[in-house]
Parts: sequence; C-alpha cells; structure tokens
Amino acid sequence: MSKVATIVLRTGSMMAMDANVATKLANALLDKGYTVRMFAYGEGATNMLKNQGPKRFPNAGDDLEALVKRGVKLAACETCCFARGIHKGMEIDGGKIGSLTNDLSVYIEESDRVIMIGR
Repeated sequence: MSKVATIVLRTGSMMAMDANVATKLANALLDKGYTVRMFAYGEGATNMLKNQGPKRFPNAGDDLEALVKRGVKLAACETCCFARGIHKGMEIDGGKIGSLTNDLSVYIEESDRVIMIGR
C-alpha cells in the first residue's frame, strides 16, 4: 500500500524557518518511502518564487526545486500568488501556480497524512 503525505506550507520564505522545516520533513518522508505533495498557501506562496537570494535563511526556492527533482508534486494557491505579485513564469522550476480545487483538494484526497506548517 502506498503512503502519501501532503505538506501545506503557510509561512513565507523569509518569515521564519518553517520552509526549512517543511523541506527537511519532505526529504525525511521521501527517505521513508512516502510519496510527497506540497501546497503553498497564503504567505507560503512566496516560497514558490525562483531566484530567491536570502542571506540569513536557507534558500526555500532551491530547496523546493530539489524536492521536485526527487518527485514531489508542488503547487501554490493562484489567488495567494497573484495577491503577492507572483505570476505564472515567476515560480520555481517544477512548481506550479495551481488552485485549492484542482490541486490541494486532490492532494488531500490522495493522502494518508496531511501536515500543516504555518503561523
């Protein structure tokens, strides 16, 4: 039986270490044989921006791109992205600007575990 986990990330890329916790958790789940889905919601949508250049935080965009290369499906709320000036073409490679209906609801339906990370 397949094990599937969805991580919903609600904290912005430079607000705290939540994105780092989420990516480390995703890697650990992958190592344990889980299929992992991630969805960025609210301020968490800022994690989807490519070409981030943080000086004191891990680079959430690079970490998420590495997860996509490991097979993680990654989407962000379209409304949340547009409200923050993030438009299609600005997202990290392999991530997509999606929707609650077509992405998050499907991820949750497919999942054995749903983990919310946010403030």
